[in-house]
Amino acid sequence: MDGGKSAVDSTTFSNLMALGQMQNIAEGGHGTDPVDIGHKYGIPELPLPPNANLHHRYDPVVEQVTNLLMRHGKLSVAQRNMAYILNHLRTAPPPTPNPARPLLPGAPPPSQLPLNPIGYLTLAIDSIAPLLRIRSQKGAAGGGNALQIPVPLGLRQRRRTAIQWILDASSKKRSRGSGKGQFAQRVADEIISVVEGKSNVWERRQIVHKTGTSSRANVSYGQKRRRLPT
Repeated sequence: MDGGKSAVDSTTFSNLMALGQMQNIAEGGHGTDPVDIGHKYGIPELPLPPNANLHHRYDPVVEQVTNLLMRHGKLSVAQRNMAYILNHLRTAPPPTPNPARPLLPGAPPPSQLPLNPIGYLTLAIDSIAPLLRIRSQKGAAGGGNALQIPVPLGLRQRRRTAIQWILDASSKKRSRGSGKGQFAQRVADEIISVVEGKSNVWERRQIVHKTGTSSRANVSYGQKRRRLPT
């Protein structure tokens, strides 16, 4: 052909229709049967999986931790640190949990945690996530004293609190070297300490739950204030 073009380069829609009709006849059909020209990349199967959306293609826990790692809007730096953390969890030796500080029920054996670093991270966060927070109402206890009111938290709020505790504990640790990945190294070490029951985050969680238990009688304080007079 002119210009050195091959038959594939000069294929038109009519040629594809003719090739489809010939294929139908070769398979024992008729030339008038509908022709399936096909698609270049194929049609996705419905319903779409949860990670098929462009804006929700990452695991929810990984995305939340990445957003909390981000400083000054530098998302690429946070993503690099997140990748370092997951890689460290994958290559680190299996942890040794503390029976006095048990993890979530149904957790996989410690020897299998490095095989799934995202599950490793999720287990550490959900195990120390508090069930509530303490809200101080000034003057509610009388004499200008604040009243401690426990407020239940949702799943995303619980994880956010746990991640903040881990980041606060990591920032107080000393770096074992120098370089860009030292903060990610400290965060990864703190996550392993949480699973092994050596982190101080467990004590913060215990204090919050003890305070909430002792002030559980104040739960209805806010509800009484919102109640309309009859």
